[in-house]
Amino acid sequence: MEVEKSFRDLEMMESQQQQQQQHEAVVGSSNVANMPGGVGPRDADEKRLNELGYKQEYRRLMTPFQQWAYTFSYTAPLGFITGYYGFMYSYGGPVTIIWGYLATTFGTLCMAFGMSEIISAFPTLGSVYYWVAQLVPKKHVAWLSWFVGWVYLFGSFCGTALNEYLLAQLLATCILLGTGGAQGNGYTLTAAQICGVTAALFVLHFFVSIVNTPWLGLLSTIGAWFQILSIVVICITLLAISPKYQSAKFVFTHFVKAPGNGISSGLLVVLLGLPYAQSILTGFEVGSHVVEEVKTAAMAGPRAMIRSVYVTASTEFVLLLVLTFCIQNPDNVLGDNTMTGGGDASAASQIFYDAFHAKFGHGSGGAIAFTTFACISLFFGNITNVTLTARMAYAMARDCALPFHHWLVTLTQKERIPINATIVTVIGSFICTLPSLGSSVAFTAITAMSTITAYGPYFVILACRHIFDNRFKPGPFSLGKWGIWVGGWGALWGAVMSILFCIPPEYPVTGSTFNYASVSMSGAILAGVVYWFTVARHNYKGPKRTIELATDSDDDVVKPNGDFGVHALTASKLPEVDGNHLDLKGSNGTIANSNDANFVKKPRNNFEVPTSEFPPLRGKHKNHLDLNGDEKV
Repeated sequence: MEVEKSFRDLEMMESQQQQQQQHEAVVGSSNVANMPGGVGPRDADEKRLNELGYKQEYRRLMTPFQQWAYTFSYTAPLGFITGYYGFMYSYGGPVTIIWGYLATTFGTLCMAFGMSEIISAFPTLGSVYYWVAQLVPKKHVAWLSWFVGWVYLFGSFCGTALNEYLLAQLLATCILLGTGGAQGNGYTLTAAQICGVTAALFVLHFFVSIVNTPWLGLLSTIGAWFQILSIVVICITLLAISPKYQSAKFVFTHFVKAPGNGISSGLLVVLLGLPYAQSILTGFEVGSHVVEEVKTAAMAGPRAMIRSVYVTASTEFVLLLVLTFCIQNPDNVLGDNTMTGGGDASAASQIFYDAFHAKFGHGSGGAIAFTTFACISLFFGNITNVTLTARMAYAMARDCALPFHHWLVTLTQKERIPINATIVTVIGSFICTLPSLGSSVAFTAITAMSTITAYGPYFVILACRHIFDNRFKPGPFSLGKWGIWVGGWGALWGAVMSILFCIPPEYPVTGSTFNYASVSMSGAILAGVVYWFTVARHNYKGPKRTIELATDSDDDVVKPNGDFGVHALTASKLPEVDGNHLDLKGSNGTIANSNDANFVKKPRNNFEVPTSEFPPLRGKHKNHLDLNGDEKV
């Protein structure tokens, strides 16, 4: 009830904001600010972005629904359930699949609600690292926000690699089944061939990801609807064709104790299974990476974040229930003597095969069709993955936080797409898949990294939100007095998940069974420490403001780097002049000599304003107003 009430309030506020924007469009220049640097008329979204220190670079052509679709498409419910079902089944069976998933859903919702407050207050690119910079005291801004951004960006590369590689593995399963299956001498792709397929998929996703914003919104909408409809089709079909169903006792109480992994503790088995359940709920905040392309961002952002969790969780839970009820032979789920060849990654495809085979006497066609649906699901999800990682890289480069930042911030002239950041995303993510050529254990560490590096920053953000509560000014979406409890539990849950991902999955622990996630994470942090002290700390001082606005009631005030307000937005306020200084104190924007009573000392930094914003000036310098006071105009 509280959730729906919050959404009703947001819808009412969105309607009011749209009416206000329409009114401003009619009123015209009375509420128009033409900013130096080429920024045009400001609506409420752009005004808030300017207040946060950034010019409007992207075009706000994505609707709030498309932003939610973008987030939901990223979660790719069918693709990740198909890919991870066997891992959850191996570590706890239906107990982990059903009850473990419900527990992770509750924890994820707490994180989503807590972070929704933050995106509502700060609707801008950069998400996690920008939020940290706004939440902590100034002395901690630079180093803490940079490290959070560094870890999250590294994890985004790993996550993009994981998703693309998982898609390639599902395609390999389809090829195996289509050529006769594991029991019929079907063709099995080698590790090198799967890596080659992954490379081809990255190239394809690069070209799909550099489309303009309207097309990206359309693809997200199509992807979201496909995610839902494909799950509906699979659930109805499986329930219709399955000759038998597992009992409720099996579905809700059957326990599988990690066969072959040498684990004697049932509790440890469940704890090892929870991270896989959590993995398929990761990414609920990805809508923040396109928030500067969305209308009514301060309200659409939290709505997309929360709805992505409960819609994703609902659809995935239904699919998990149907898959578990429709298991025809539990021994085949993880068995090696099967048409899919066995193994955790192909367990769901084996369930598809068994159901069709039990009904029709052959199951390859149905299993291939449903596994292909899962591939399409992941394909749409990976479009989002590539674009969000590129936009994260762009946002950090915009703030001089990355190497080659001048090159990374390049946008295409027409569509304003971060083309160079997208190139780096595709190449960097593909490099992260290369360990799969030599060791499945090494790649498993990268898969764990993709989640640890998300929930670690989530924990930091929520912890900072409540530790430095007096610094936080809520946006349109607020939890009020419940924020500390909901956000606190979300922060704790994120910390616990990060720890669980580092536990070795097999015993006894040897070089081939050790969980290298902790080593990979330590390596990423060490690399960050080296880069921070050698380069980054000299360039990055926190999120870099590309525009300065006064925060008083006068919408026509620009602030240079000093604490001075300059009424310099409308040319009508400045007459033709012949003097030495701009009056930074007077309310009418006139020019004064240094002897004038209204003269105010120069700002700390030179601040030049193109004369296109002002009437003609006399003097030898025709191009700029000199606020430094050293030159005559």
